[in-house]
Amino acid sequence: MTQVILSDDQLLSQMEIKLSHLAMRWRGRQDTPEADSIVRHYQAILRCMIELGYHEELYVDSELPDELMPQEYLDLFK
Repeated sequence: MTQVILSDDQLLSQMEIKLSHLAMRWRGRQDTPEADSIVRHYQAILRCMIELGYHEELYVDSELPDELMPQEYLDLFK
């Protein structure tokens, strides 16, 4: 079995892609019971990214509405 080791930048890039997919998924299911789970997953990943040193603004397509974004993210851009 081959072990793949990602650099911090590669890991953050993959996590950012995951946020984009979750945001797209949320937009398609925001009126369903699954929406809360998607938001919690999204927020957990973004908080982890911030802890790992991510301090960039996300692309608009990768964001949820401000009221669903983690406060830690919003505080970066006050």
